[in-house]
Amino acid sequence: MRNLLICLLLPLFGLHAQVGDTLLQAVHWTEDGHPNRLLLTPDGTFQEDYGPDAGSGRYLMGRYRVDEDNQEITLSVDYFLGKRRIPDRYRRGQDFHLLYRIDTLSADRLVLVDLLTGEARRFTAAPLDPEDDPARRRIRRKLPTKLELPEGWDGG
Repeated sequence: MRNLLICLLLPLFGLHAQVGDTLLQAVHWTEDGHPNRLLLTPDGTFQEDYGPDAGSGRYLMGRYRVDEDNQEITLSVDYFLGKRRIPDRYRRGQDFHLLYRIDTLSADRLVLVDLLTGEARRFTAAPLDPEDDPARRRIRRKLPTKLELPEGWDGG
């Protein structure tokens, strides 16, 4: 009875999960033949890591959405974040929107087909590393326990 009630109430609050979402978010997707790693987070954001050789433009970040049928995924990127990495053909209005058809999705394989160009992007699953979490990447390092203050600054 409780499970039936939960199933009935979740859609009312917009909390229903899509079947492919949890599988998409369970791992890092490493693109075959490229250093690119795609990470889809449970909160609807994504990051694409172009590797340490990419310099200051290493991470492409934005939001993603999977359609109701789990057949298509849209990656949306702010213009200023994507203008160096994403071709203008993906620009709609001020932002970029990359539409892909999910061709294959399994525990170890993801194939996305670009709806605009027809090109396929193939990914292999790699285990999640907590240190690769975008939220943890900018955590400040711990300060030393004893600060060296200039003379007269320690209240004495």
